[in-house]
Amino acid sequence: MIFHGEKLEHHDTPVHDFLMDRFERHEKNDPNCLAFTTAENEQDSISYKNLKKKIIQISEWFLENGYKKGDVVLLAAHNNWRCFAFCMGAWRAGLVVSAASSQFTAYEMNYQIEDSHSQLILADAQTLPVVLEASKNLKFVKNVVSIAPNSPKPVIEFEVLTSRLIRNLKMPKIDPMNDLVLLPYSSGTTGKPKGVMITHLNVSMMMVSCIQFHDAIAKSYGLPPDFIFPHELHFLPLYHVMGLFRALLTSYRGSNQILFTKFDMELMLKSVEKYSIAILAAVPAIIVRMVNFPLLKNYDLSSLGTISVGSAPLPDGALQKLKKLIPDLRIVQGYGMTEFSFATHMQSPDCADGSVGRPVPGTSMKVKKEDGTLCGPHEVGELWIKGPQMMKGYWKKEAATQELKDEDGFMRTGDIVYFNENGDTFICDRIKELIKVNAKQVAPAELESVILEHDDVADVCVFGVDDKDSGERPVACVVSKQGKRDLETMKAIMRHINQKLARYKHIKEIEFVGEILRTGTGKILRRTMKKAFLDAKKSRL
Repeated sequence: MIFHGEKLEHHDTPVHDFLMDRFERHEKNDPNCLAFTTAENEQDSISYKNLKKKIIQISEWFLENGYKKGDVVLLAAHNNWRCFAFCMGAWRAGLVVSAASSQFTAYEMNYQIEDSHSQLILADAQTLPVVLEASKNLKFVKNVVSIAPNSPKPVIEFEVLTSRLIRNLKMPKIDPMNDLVLLPYSSGTTGKPKGVMITHLNVSMMMVSCIQFHDAIAKSYGLPPDFIFPHELHFLPLYHVMGLFRALLTSYRGSNQILFTKFDMELMLKSVEKYSIAILAAVPAIIVRMVNFPLLKNYDLSSLGTISVGSAPLPDGALQKLKKLIPDLRIVQGYGMTEFSFATHMQSPDCADGSVGRPVPGTSMKVKKEDGTLCGPHEVGELWIKGPQMMKGYWKKEAATQELKDEDGFMRTGDIVYFNENGDTFICDRIKELIKVNAKQVAPAELESVILEHDDVADVCVFGVDDKDSGERPVACVVSKQGKRDLETMKAIMRHINQKLARYKHIKEIEFVGEILRTGTGKILRRTMKKAFLDAKKSRL
């Protein structure tokens, strides 16, 4: 049985043109209409009119400084409206934007800069030292630009890109089907993170799909199709496809995005109260913190009607607590992957509770049993998806791309699901071995490769275990050399990995074992190792 989302008309306008046309409309409706306001400093805001001007200035700076269509530039900064303008300006100049976590160490940053061959990097005061260290021996990096003032030379200050006359230079012609717009990195189940090639067509079709979906919901509530909320809070990181895509979609609508440089619970609650926020987009880790926040009852959250949750499943305990605190609150969950630009499933008002909804317009899904036959309603199997938002492929890894697809062009997700008669889809488990820490992907293979660098480690297996605060946390089972199992060896291994990788990838628990169980072909029996670890832990209680 194959389920199809609603029919979706083909839309192949390049992303920047699609949005710039809307910015002109917002400006005509209200010349002073704000696009972004910085949550921590409300004086730092920008109108749609001025945002459009800065995008044009940035795109012309790229052309004047020798950047050519197809070149990759890297976003490595915390949330800032200048990051949004940077992305749009790069796209207008025909460039591809990759984005790295603002939490990355120099080791991780260096890998992404080198693999993506990024020729320019946008940083801020906090990430600049990491970026400079990571790029110091990479001769293909032409420029580092910083949002922060008074940056050391030869770093270029962001204002240089926008303090210039507009010359109306001719921009490169975009082929939406083939030209890349984004190159995010997704943690695979083997090896290091892979670049995901997202085209202009992928993003444009994803936007049109979301617009059609949300317009239908607005209509069901008796609201006009172009209905917008005057303010929306935005604290999801722009370096993540979920955060960036929501920023694109909200700017299309014309709301003023209250943009958080970094997430702050108290500031978020104050902002909900101040701006009478009706809808929040969040990840489960934020919801878990919210329901356990001691000052929650001090704020008037009566305007809040819906919280949209994505990136990872919301723990049922947090969901029940939230419903007790705000009884009329509606929680909607969705499903997506970096490889599908943003989302494949969304929950409409008539979807079953606990589901991630149905395929969005233009998207099809099927669920396969282990023998390859299709599942019917309430039968458990692996989710396979096809749609116009599906990535072009993995960067420089054609074989890895083809391994994911079947003969009908559906891509496997690695997630175990079932669906009901209406197509409402329920996530049961993950085949893939990724660990989700505060909704961030952690690949066991990446942690294992770093741990194996340590002189005292002979073999290792990393897996995720449940954690009430972060959803999951990584644990390492280690076979030590010369049988070392003392506390100092354990601490030394932890220091080694924790100095090299971002905080959310840190190992906080190591179990010394006699061997790592493997298949005949050498693959780690990760589930077996995890079960043995948990069983041993229970026996010690």
